Amino acid sequence: MAMYQYARKLATLPSVTKSVTPKFAITSLPTLFSRILSRYYAVNTNPSNIMVVTHNVKGYDEFSKKMEELENGNEAVHVLFSGGKDENGQSWCPYCVKAEPVIHDALKKAPGNSHFVHVDVGERAYWKDLNCPFRKDPNTHLIFLPTLLRWKQPQRLDGERCSNQELVEMMFEDED
Repeated sequence: MAMYQYARKLATLPSVTKSVTPKFAITSLPTLFSRILSRYYAVNTNPSNIMVVTHNVKGYDEFSKKMEELENGNEAVHVLFSGGKDENGQSWCPYCVKAEPVIHDALKKAPGNSHFVHVDVGERAYWKDLNCPFRKDPNTHLIFLPTLLRWKQPQRLDGERCSNQELVEMMFEDED
């Protein structure tokens, strides 16, 4: 009802009822109401109503299981590797702390039918060990944290580049 009253009020304004050019003339209240609703829904809704599916895993075993599960689908899979968190939810990795809000904000740019896997690689000592399975895995080849990558694709951001809003958004928007 409030939207109807708002449309009715707008219809009485001279700038709305007076046509600027013949092709943009508003001829009736239903036309105005329709235009307001179409603009509102174009800006405020996801037409597919599908959200990115987010997964949080901890450790190499959970990561391996999740990736096996997701490899069977045709959806894009983005993976963020970051340092483990303490009881206060703070990561030991300062670059991860800086990058995570940027990455989670940029998830809005990811396709609605995609997956995002946030991987907690564990404690600092575990990560620093050169035999850490995340470092040895041929699919990850991790050297830096954080690392954001598209699974089984060449797109990859490492370290401080994960804090660059434009680069992260391009990673999620880019189809190939």
